[in-house]
Amino acid sequence: MSEPSAGFPFRSLGEWVSFLEDQGQLSRNQREMNLVDDFGYVSKMIAEKNGPAMLYENVWGYPGWCVFTEGLTTLQRQMWSLGLPVKDPVAHIANVLQNGKPMKPEVVGDGPCKEVKMFGDDIDMTDLPIPYCGMYENPPYIGAGISIIKDLDSDWHNMAIRRFQLKGKRRICELVLMNQHEGLIFSKYVWAKKNIPIAIVIGADPLFYMLSQMPAANDVSEWDYWGAFTGEPLKVVKCETNDLFVPATAEIVIEGMIDWEEREFEGPFSEFPGYYSGCYYTPVVRVQAVTRRRNPMFYYLYMGREPSEGHNMFHLMCSANMLTQLKALVPAVKDVNVLSTWSFTTAVSVDKKALRTGLVEKVGMAMKAVKGGMTVKNLLIFDDTIDIRNLNEIMWAFSVKFQPARDIVIIPRSITTPLDPSSPSLGYGPGVSSVAIYDCTEPGPPYDEPYRRQIALPPITDKAIDIVKELGIV
Repeated sequence: MSEPSAGFPFRSLGEWVSFLEDQGQLSRNQREMNLVDDFGYVSKMIAEKNGPAMLYENVWGYPGWCVFTEGLTTLQRQMWSLGLPVKDPVAHIANVLQNGKPMKPEVVGDGPCKEVKMFGDDIDMTDLPIPYCGMYENPPYIGAGISIIKDLDSDWHNMAIRRFQLKGKRRICELVLMNQHEGLIFSKYVWAKKNIPIAIVIGADPLFYMLSQMPAANDVSEWDYWGAFTGEPLKVVKCETNDLFVPATAEIVIEGMIDWEEREFEGPFSEFPGYYSGCYYTPVVRVQAVTRRRNPMFYYLYMGREPSEGHNMFHLMCSANMLTQLKALVPAVKDVNVLSTWSFTTAVSVDKKALRTGLVEKVGMAMKAVKGGMTVKNLLIFDDTIDIRNLNEIMWAFSVKFQPARDIVIIPRSITTPLDPSSPSLGYGPGVSSVAIYDCTEPGPPYDEPYRRQIALPPITDKAIDIVKELGIV
């Protein structure tokens, strides 16, 4: 169920599984697993405790199938997938995004994803071992399917993990959100009254999954950055029933056509804010072909209340993209850290020497202008004396440097996401939320008490340092 791997770059899910096993980061489970009840809780606990990746090799009702999950839950595994060191992860990723050389994918004639091909009545989507996330989902959702669609007017390809609810042997539904790039592309086809070709990849190499979480700028094809990280282009093959391309080494590929007009009732789903989503009338994907490896692994991505593999992947890649996008508009920005819930709450660090009246407000407006900041509604801004990856420092600075009557800016209406459970569905409509900018920077002169007194910190001596080293807490 795995392939030999010498390390980064990992060109398939099998290579990634083999590498994780060599690193002691994979657990093979032989217990019989039920798709409805047994997967979600294990994934939730792995995310909370930084546990290993899992390969389930005994799925009830699906002999011969195995299910892989939690490959990208921990920071260490994420950085292995990117070929970068764990220390200062956001800065390293941002450096590649800024200075790396994106490459268009290389088209090859064939690949392992074509070993088995099914068309027409031979297709039965219920043959896929699709685990449930929550008890109220029925039927289940493909949670780790990466949607690939192409812009109607250009070569712009968009790829992102989407939710796909099983509706029949050859029919699934997809929630298309109009404030995302997929929604922008989708709307062009709708206005033209044209059906939309789509390819759904389940089980690709880990870098492909990480790149699918990039809130890239408009007209940027995320898979071009596969080459920026690896130094070689991603190898892709053409689909069987449309002109889209998919990774040649993928485990499973679903090819379909989204009807520009047809909608079907969908939901609820265990969505990323930690509540079940509402129900929607969503576009219908008519499945035209399924291609796969002879012995594929099904990728399961648990979703619900964080932490989870999906949250952790997105938070890291979103932080790096925000940093590059914000610095282009406000050079004083030093760091960005998504703190919670798909960037709903995000911290930004700015150069203390650059602080002046209006800078915090400028950062806030820039955040809502860039693609990465679309879902931000609580923006906490600190000066660079605070480590925004240390929750103790964040809470201390928020407690002693932020004054509610003076240091909060409210934007009453801003576009975020309709999946925010606190956002009213009536009034302005779904996807409209208020936004708060919290100024947690230290006021400069003329000083008001107590900032001129300096921060209360103990002296540091060689003896004290030696004791700390002996305790192993350096």
